[in-house]
Amino acid sequence: MSVRKAIDNEKEFTIVAGVNGAGKSTFIEWYTSDENKLGRIIDADKLAREHGSLIAGGRKALEEIDFCIENGINFCQETTLSGKQIIRTIKKAKAHGYRVEIIYLGLDTIEEHIARVAKRVSEGGHDIPEDVIRRRFASRFECLCRILPLCDGGTLGRFENSFDYVALYFGGKLYDFNLNDRRWIKEFYSYYIEYGGEMWNSPDVGEL
Repeated sequence: MSVRKAIDNEKEFTIVAGVNGAGKSTFIEWYTSDENKLGRIIDADKLAREHGSLIAGGRKALEEIDFCIENGINFCQETTLSGKQIIRTIKKAKAHGYRVEIIYLGLDTIEEHIARVAKRVSEGGHDIPEDVIRRRFASRFECLCRILPLCDGGTLGRFENSFDYVALYFGGKLYDFNLNDRRWIKEFYSYYIEYGGEMWNSPDVGEL
């Protein structure tokens, strides 16, 4: 998903991130439909359903992550970036020689996230309380700005049947494609620059 070509035998930890309803699981299914390009996929929500609770699922996810790192297996984790565990995982993976890539999926409004989760529930999927979604949406830019500097590279975009690129992260800076008028990425650029983040080019934030 980045401009970098894969290096043979390089270990990779891929983070697929976004607020609930951003399309993380659907993106992974789409991206790996013809070949598994992400290694072992660790989905804490799926593990929670399999093991009967969020706590049990979370513990199993950590066990699988530790197993992958200790055995040099490429792996992928879905996350909202809202907790501190993802930072510990990144640091542990990098200490074991992993390259860390992030794929971040965004939507323009909180209503889109809530509607997508509601649709998932109507189709038999798991629910997330609306107050939790709203809290994660409100802190999404802060979480992403905290994680980006820990990553070796990344791609930002929107997923809806296919992936819509909006930006790349490499060399410690963001590169804006200026290809669309997604509201969320313009809002993020403003937050990111104020946060102290650097850009390879000047983003067109337009009117927010």
